[in-house]
Amino acid sequence: MRMRYVHAASVLSAALALGLVPGRSAAQLASADQRFWAAPRGAAPRPSVWRLSADATPVAAIKPGTSLTFGQAVPTPRLAWRGSDLALAGVFTAGLLIDAAQTRGLARAGWTNFRESNPLLGAQPSVGRVNTYTAIAGLTVLGTAAALPRRWRPWLLGAAIAVQALTISSSVRQGIPVRFP
Repeated sequence: MRMRYVHAASVLSAALALGLVPGRSAAQLASADQRFWAAPRGAAPRPSVWRLSADATPVAAIKPGTSLTFGQAVPTPRLAWRGSDLALAGVFTAGLLIDAAQTRGLARAGWTNFRESNPLLGAQPSVGRVNTYTAIAGLTVLGTAAALPRRWRPWLLGAAIAVQALTISSSVRQGIPVRFP
């Protein structure tokens, strides 16, 4: 029993530590300026977008053998997540995984004296259904957070964390132990 809490604490600590990792790694910085080890030091970065050399022809009308040349680089959209956003996303993910582990434990035990309160899952969902729901819920929340403007992201992630905290605490009050996958 003690080992389960130690394991949960270590995984939660790791998830929080991931929030402290800088937003862009060295590999991302190297690819941003498009300089590579094999290129001479004085070489200018190459544009990353192709365009037709002749006139603007629709893609469907391009014939085989048409030559393409480098055009002007188009800025690529980047997800700018602050460290606090990453920490919130990590805490949300940890809460979602704890909630899913509690629900899977009940599903494996046959739902004796319990029923699921989430109407999307049904009264007694299977382990597979819980896993599918967990993946979809996580991707939906994190994808929506990525699509939102920067100022709204903490609010969405904070609300998602609050929902997970209430769900986990309600389960604990009913006697369901905290489990971590």
